[in-house]
Amino acid sequence: MLSFFTKQRYILSLLLVLTFTGCGVLPSANATAPRTYLLDILPLDIRPASPDGKTLSISMPQATAGFDTAAMVFIRQPYELEAYSESQWIDTPTRLLLPLLVHRLEATGFFGAVLSSNTTSVVAELRLDTEIIRFQQEFLSDPSQIRLTLRIQLFNMASRNIIATKTFEIVEPSPSEDAEGGVIAANLAVKRLLDGIAEFVIAQLSS
Repeated sequence: MLSFFTKQRYILSLLLVLTFTGCGVLPSANATAPRTYLLDILPLDIRPASPDGKTLSISMPQATAGFDTAAMVFIRQPYELEAYSESQWIDTPTRLLLPLLVHRLEATGFFGAVLSSNTTSVVAELRLDTEIIRFQQEFLSDPSQIRLTLRIQLFNMASRNIIATKTFEIVEPSPSEDAEGGVIAANLAVKRLLDGIAEFVIAQLSS
């Protein structure tokens, strides 16, 4: 039989073990979650849809290796990708870009409807595919800059023909040498990119 004091020491030792084990499993109260950022292009001058316009479907953007991530990627040396540890996008740039593409092309009023393939399976007359080639903050110059490179393909779904392809490259200087500056420059770059895509697509379909 264990004495009363022996039992007390046993229980105290067990509680201490559980306490320190718990400290190793539970997240620290001082740990801070990464700051998350959005891509946005609002406000837009939205025009009503054309009653005679064709239906355009925009597929989920793709991304080359290294850029299909919510991490905010930057380079300080050529060919070496790094990422901020305390800042990130709220989702992958591909998923953030899709609704912006839909919204920007819809706002032109050129189409009868602009659909997202992520939310509908309706077969459209036209389809736009996109691929992110580069989306990075570059600390190779002063100031640093955001480089956004995206390739698009516009298809005629009835004839199964490629109407046009084009690679856009947008370079936007950063207002500060940190993640926040990169976010501001990235949003400006995305706006310029989408304006260019809308202008190019409409020009191809109008010619």
